[in-house]
Amino acid sequence: MQIVLSDHNCEGQARAIFRTLDTRGYLKLIPMELRLFVDAGLSVSAADATVWQYCQDCGFLLLTGNRNTSDGEQSLESTIRRLTTSNSLPVVTISNLRRVLADPAYCEDCALRLAEVVLDLENYRGVHRLYLPG
Repeated sequence: MQIVLSDHNCEGQARAIFRTLDTRGYLKLIPMELRLFVDAGLSVSAADATVWQYCQDCGFLLLTGNRNTSDGEQSLESTIRRLTTSNSLPVVTISNLRRVLADPAYCEDCALRLAEVVLDLENYRGVHRLYLPG
């Protein structure tokens, strides 16, 4: 079972993507589950490095919005660049958060891409970031 941890900034979008996966029958075929920060015992104010490391330690995919890099060395992007190894799981980033909720076809594209990533996850180890729908 692949756990996908939704960043707190995209919980609604993550739920929409997983609803689409469920409605289309993909969740019966691909063992994956959505979890939120509250499920993982993470604070919404947890540092990006803490969240990234938690996901790596637990084998979770982190699903996030396109965060900025204004936090410098504390940013998710900086964390990814600094800590990713050839065995690390990628961070999965939704390219356009607003569009997921406004455009059902875009949401479906994101859902299908996420399913593809999970199915082929071992080939994405060491990749810093993957974008949905991409």
